[in-house]
Amino acid sequence: MLGRFRTYIEKNKLFAPGDRILAGISGGIDSVVLLDLLDKAGYSVGIAHCNFKLRGEDSDADEALVDKLASIYDKPYFKISFDTLEYARENGISVEMAARELRYQWFEKIRSENNYQWICVAHHRDDQLETFFLNLARGTGLTGLTGMSPVNNKIVRPLLFASRKDIIEYCKVRHLNTAMICQTKILNITETKSGTRFYP
Repeated sequence: MLGRFRTYIEKNKLFAPGDRILAGISGGIDSVVLLDLLDKAGYSVGIAHCNFKLRGEDSDADEALVDKLASIYDKPYFKISFDTLEYARENGISVEMAARELRYQWFEKIRSENNYQWICVAHHRDDQLETFFLNLARGTGLTGLTGMSPVNNKIVRPLLFASRKDIIEYCKVRHLNTAMICQTKILNITETKSGTRFYP
């Protein structure tokens, strides 16, 4: 998978070997694998984690996991907590939209203040398909019937070549230090029949 990762980055000209990358790491299996691949590919990476305070102890457990990852991989580490519900109320928007705005606004602030060229997030091929069908269900026109782009301004998605199955297999084969946590998260994943999922 590391070879496919490198090939996808080169083919889509996502970033150059010397670029500094800020990786959004939630603590979920997708972002854990993203971090491991970026590290193994030799990129200069910083870790950014947002605690949206939406899932009680689970949100804090994810933050604690990312704390450990930052130490294990010995990377620069930035983290923040948000009162996402209050932000949503104040701005009259959904909780999902609030989390998205808070996340990317803060990522951009950290990127620009610390001389990172790119913000790297862990969306994968299954997310791409679900975004397409969600747009279709919403009745968007032809211009809206697209999935996620590998590059959107400073946001880069280098895992769009990989399926969720690929990511789970990589986590197992690599015997990551977070393998037990990965397995717990896999068992707790609930796919709804509608395919609707939360992508902050």
